[in-house]
Amino acid sequence: MQRNQVLTVAIGGLLAAACAADPSSDGGDASRFDFGVQEMTVGGAGGDGGPGADAGGGLTEERIRLSYIKEVESAEGTVVDLVVYDFTENREANLTNGQAGGVNCRAKGCVLNKQMTWVGWMEPATGVGFDLFVAPVDTLRLIARIDQKRRVATEVHTFEFTTDDARDLIVFSQGEAEGPEGELEVRVEPVAPFDAALCMVPNIDDPSACPQPVGFINGDGAFRVTPFGSLIILIKTTLSTMTLDFFNVSNGASQTLYTFGEQGGTGSEFSGRLPVALSPDSRFLAVFTRNDFIWRVHNLQAVPNPPAPVSLDLFEVEGERLGDCTRPAPFNFNNLRFDPLFSPDAAYLYFLAAGDCSRQEMLSNRDDFDVLRMDKSLDPASVKSLTKNLRTSHWANHQIGEFDLSPDGDLIAFTAPRPFDAQSKSVWIVGSDPDEANGPTYNCSRSMPVAGPDGRQRCEFIFEEREGAHVSYRGLSFHRVLPD
Repeated sequence: MQRNQVLTVAIGGLLAAACAADPSSDGGDASRFDFGVQEMTVGGAGGDGGPGADAGGGLTEERIRLSYIKEVESAEGTVVDLVVYDFTENREANLTNGQAGGVNCRAKGCVLNKQMTWVGWMEPATGVGFDLFVAPVDTLRLIARIDQKRRVATEVHTFEFTTDDARDLIVFSQGEAEGPEGELEVRVEPVAPFDAALCMVPNIDDPSACPQPVGFINGDGAFRVTPFGSLIILIKTTLSTMTLDFFNVSNGASQTLYTFGEQGGTGSEFSGRLPVALSPDSRFLAVFTRNDFIWRVHNLQAVPNPPAPVSLDLFEVEGERLGDCTRPAPFNFNNLRFDPLFSPDAAYLYFLAAGDCSRQEMLSNRDDFDVLRMDKSLDPASVKSLTKNLRTSHWANHQIGEFDLSPDGDLIAFTAPRPFDAQSKSVWIVGSDPDEANGPTYNCSRSMPVAGPDGRQRCEFIFEEREGAHVSYRGLSFHRVLPD
């Protein structure tokens, strides 16, 4: 059984003192959301990992692994699997290949938790939503234990894994949201089978050992898990507002943190699906909004009754009535993709910007994509392009699908079409330093470098050439696996 990496972090009870008045500083006096000073597992197995997780012995050194969905499309059909690449052994392992009645990665994708001890997926069901399943993973042999899969819930729309100080948890939304005022219920429960009889006892000492209701969100709302598994963010929206609530799994407490926008307004589109994330030090949230035809990023202190957030206008939304693509680099975009990522020390925020500005200028037949990095202070001078993509009709102008940051913060992995095969995608890995003179250095340990029009050497990291088929990758996620 893998052991947990244990860090002492302050995130427990609701309203204890101990945080920073200024989220961009290293200390301060303000009262913050303190969920109890406790030993919180943020790596390793997150408890016993469930049945089958400790089979076959353990690792003797820390491993960095990358998981992803691999899709092979050919005349015979489409095959979708969950695959893991181990950087130490320089090999791929297919966790789901050839298991009849096993993990269904094709319907809605499949996901590994960060500790790589559980895989979750959703399967089509009659009626509303999907059936949610989980199965333990043998982390040494790298195979899903399909013989021990279980159905967690029905009528599920989305789910995420998280880990508290004792066990692996799964959070999901379910139900049917009818109309703009309709609601979905958000619930959390242990991933491993739990003691149903124990959960019927009133005032149980450990609420996280049993299923719990987290709250309700509207159809355009969402939830986010955080680096601290006891804390879940609920995002509720109206046409003119977006409200963030915190829920503490360890004691069932909840509190509203902040509302963006003004109740009763019109014409300002908020969505719970837009990027929101809590910093690794739990001091602030990065919140991206799209309202009044402007994409903005906000630095919101994670304290009770926080002051107005520090905000930065990024760029106009696509098709904005007064004209988009009007700002100079690095703000020459009109769209934003996926959730932000933080550096491990919470000093930097990474996000994926996109747009058609080059198309509008008739310089390229490709849309624009770049991973941007900014300081947590949101100083506009700190915003820099990390990938520094070309703006030209060439494969080197990467059409980035998604990205992830390595556990040490030194590398970025992203998906983009293969050179000379736009219908296939590969995984590319580059350094995370935006100050390299000619752009970040590509990892060329697994392929020969190919020069682009700018002379930069670019190298695929994970790819496959298969005759008569197109191979693509998505769902990237780095994992740190610790030794016994």
